[in-house]
Amino acid sequence: MTTLSYSSVLHKSAYITLSKPVQVTLYMFLSSLVVWTVLFSTYPAIHNTAHSVRHHTLGVACH
Repeated sequence: MTTLSYSSVLHKSAYITLSKPVQVTLYMFLSSLVVWTVLFSTYPAIHNTAHSVRHHTLGVACH
């Protein structure tokens, strides 16, 4: 049986945590969360600004 040193375990953990697929997944999740929060915000200043941007840039009709 082989034993892993602390630095070896730490290195493997850092490699998994900082790998490109993990970074991309975290970036996409956080970006989606920010967009979702802004678009569905009930805070009047944010809601009105996001609402106006949707109408002027995307041509979305509502009401």
